[in-house]
Amino acid sequence: MQSSLMSSPLRVTCFAGTRPECLKLASLSMEAQSDHRFDLNLVSSGQHPLMVSETFAHLGLPVHASLPPVPPGSPISKCISHLRHHAKQWLEANRPDIVLVQGDTSTAYACALAAFDCGLPLAHLEAGLRTSNPMRPFPEEPFRRRIAKLTRWHLAPTSDAAAHLRREGFTDDSIHMVGNSIADLLRLTLENPVSHQIPWRSHGRRLLVMTLHRRENYQKGLANVCSALLQLLELEPELCVVCPTHPNPLVSSRLQQLLGGHPRILVIPALTYGRFIPLLKEACLVVTDSGGIQEEAAYIGVPVLVARSETERPEAARFGAVQLTGTNPALLLQACQAWLGSVRPVPCAFDADAPFGDGKTAARVLSTLWASRQSIL
Repeated sequence: MQSSLMSSPLRVTCFAGTRPECLKLASLSMEAQSDHRFDLNLVSSGQHPLMVSETFAHLGLPVHASLPPVPPGSPISKCISHLRHHAKQWLEANRPDIVLVQGDTSTAYACALAAFDCGLPLAHLEAGLRTSNPMRPFPEEPFRRRIAKLTRWHLAPTSDAAAHLRREGFTDDSIHMVGNSIADLLRLTLENPVSHQIPWRSHGRRLLVMTLHRRENYQKGLANVCSALLQLLELEPELCVVCPTHPNPLVSSRLQQLLGGHPRILVIPALTYGRFIPLLKEACLVVTDSGGIQEEAAYIGVPVLVARSETERPEAARFGAVQLTGTNPALLLQACQAWLGSVRPVPCAFDADAPFGDGKTAARVLSTLWASRQSIL
C-alpha cells in the first residue's frame, strides 16, 4: 500500500477566496500542470466567488470546485464559520494529501481550521509575515499568527519572515525559504506585456496610481488620503490620478463620491493583473494600502507610498522603493511632493539579491512538498 501511494501523484488542494490569493497561487498551479508528480486542485472558497472565477479565467487556470458563497454582508465571525464549515465538508469528501492556503485572508484562516478539523497536513504559502502589533492590520495579523500554529510547512517568502517564525519557536525543519510567488507571476507578466487601455494621457502628463481597500482605512483613512490627493492635484497641474477600485461596494462608492467629479481623476473598475502591471510601469508614483504592490514596486521601479501605520514587508522599504506614510493628509502630501521631485528607483532584477525572490518560487514549493511526501502518505 505504501509503495502504491508513493508512486501516485501527490494530491494538493489550494483554497482561494480573494484576488491576491488567486495571483499568488497562479504560478503554483501552472508549475504543477506540467509536473506529473502532482495533482493540484484550485478550490474557490466562496468568499468572493465572482472575483475568483474571473481572476483565474484571465490567468487561463481552471477552478476545480466552487464552494457555496458567503452570504452578503456577513460579519467576520459568520464569514469564518461559513468558510470553515463548507471547506471541511469538501475536505472530508475528497481527502487530499496536503491542504495549502495562502496569506492572511478569511479564506486562509478558515480553511486552515478546516484542514485541522479533518486531520490533514497544512502548507502555508507566504508564512511568517509580521508587524510589530499583533492586532494590526486587523484581521490579517491575527489570522497569520493563528495559521502558523496549524501549519506543517511554513513556506516563507523572505529571510525576515523565516526569522519571525524561528523566534516564535517553530523548528528549522518546518520552515522553508521559497521566495514570494507574486514574483513568479510578475516576471511572466513583464515578459508578455499587454496594453492597459486607460487613456490617462488625455488628462495629464504624469501619472499617479492610487488603490485603497484595507478595512482599517474604510472610514477616516480613506477620506484623509483622498483629501491629500485633491490638494496635490491643485499643486501639480500636470498630474493625473488613476484609481482602480476594489469590488467592495463600501470602498468603491466612497471613492467615487470623494474623487469621481475631478477632471484629472479616473475612478475605474478593478483591472486584470495583466493590465494593471503595465499601468504601474507608467506611473511616477503609487499611493496604496496594498501589500502586493509593495512587493511588485522593486521589480517595476516605481516609488510607493503606503497609507498604513504598519507594514509586514520591511524588505521593500529597505530596498528604497517603498515609504510608510500613514494617512495623515499633511504628511502624505509632503511625501508625494518629495517623491515627485525625486529620481525614479531603478528596477531590480529577478535574482538572488531581489527582496522577494527570483521568480522561481513555485518550483521550490513543489520540491519542498514532494520531498516530504513519505512523512504524510
